[in-house]
Amino acid sequence: MAENSPTILVPAGFSEQSILALDQALVFAKAMKAKITLLTVIEDSKQFRKLFNTESKGDALKELVNEKLKAMASEYSTKSKIEISTMLTKGVVYEEVARVTELIDADLVIMGTNGKPQNFRKRFIGSNAYRVATLVKPPVITIKGVRNIQKIETIIFPLVLDRRSKEKVGPALKYARLFNSRIKVVSVLNESDEEKILRAHLNQVKTFISDHGVECTAELIKPTEKGVVRNTLSYAYENDGDLIIITEDDKERDITDYFLGTDVQAMVYHAEIPVMCITPSEVKWEAMWESF
Repeated sequence: MAENSPTILVPAGFSEQSILALDQALVFAKAMKAKITLLTVIEDSKQFRKLFNTESKGDALKELVNEKLKAMASEYSTKSKIEISTMLTKGVVYEEVARVTELIDADLVIMGTNGKPQNFRKRFIGSNAYRVATLVKPPVITIKGVRNIQKIETIIFPLVLDRRSKEKVGPALKYARLFNSRIKVVSVLNESDEEKILRAHLNQVKTFISDHGVECTAELIKPTEKGVVRNTLSYAYENDGDLIIITEDDKERDITDYFLGTDVQAMVYHAEIPVMCITPSEVKWEAMWESF
């Protein structure tokens, strides 16, 4: 594979979700002609000792984990014919994933998530998947593993009355072209929204995407359930969505944001299909409408 091939980073904790994330990463790697880096972060050594039923500690445990990681990479590389390398680090998972993403200049991060944290502590600190999505520059795809995909035929593009919401048009076009996908733009009408303005935004995005060679539809829906997230997910499932693309604000959050949660967190926790989180870059996307 060429030296400048795109790189997909896949955090691998040997859980069912991380294996599913690797399976889904192969789908993207084939379309992107990308290589994969598998990253295992040793944050809690007790977890790995229990997982591999060993009393090994320190360097011996590290060597065992590294062997397992390399074996996984070899197995998946052999059957997929995709180049897969490995890295093993120690530290806080989301911090190490962010650090390695920058170190290897990853183009995409794909990671598994167990869904919504059940206890106060986990809900308070946020999930690794959500934290990674807020820390790294490239898109992050979270995989819950309920509905696995083999190709991306339909991309769901939720649109809200926020300038940043439009800034995912570039990535949506990129992946739609890679997979020859259609894009379905959808907005959930809230009481506070101006319907006329929202319809104008929908039509603008639909026209822009269609004019650039990608099949696109746009729909404004009135809520049938409570909340934007539930209505968006219902729409995605009813329309056979394979990937949801959302934007994540790159601003620092205070403690109340992690405690109360956001629509982005809710989407990552609840979505049964892959979710791509885009952190907009004002410099990169400020001229987006003229660049395609």
